[in-house]
Amino acid sequence: MGLLFAFRLFWTRKIGGATRLPQEAPSWEHVASRAVHCGLYGAVFTIVGTGLAIAYAYASPVLGDAFINMTIDIHEAALTVLPVLILTHVAGALWHKVTRRDGVLESMTGKLPV
Repeated sequence: MGLLFAFRLFWTRKIGGATRLPQEAPSWEHVASRAVHCGLYGAVFTIVGTGLAIAYAYASPVLGDAFINMTIDIHEAALTVLPVLILTHVAGALWHKVTRRDGVLESMTGKLPV
């Protein structure tokens, strides 16, 4: 999963473009879009990274319970935040489809605006 997200991040930054918002969209939409996207990537990378760290920590006699507990707490926090970010992303896409009607949802799905 982490590798897929790393590839997706590379793709959006270097090939596909980082945002689908029109230039004339209000600045608050650009800020919100960037925050949600950064949060999604951050949450997924945190979940993957802390999951690997937890597995390594349990297998290592050197790392103590304090490290394991802290890592589990971070892992669970990211797992809690991720669905909220996903719902926020969906709400933003619907905002652009229903209210703004600016073709952003269609550009995300690869369909032409109707």
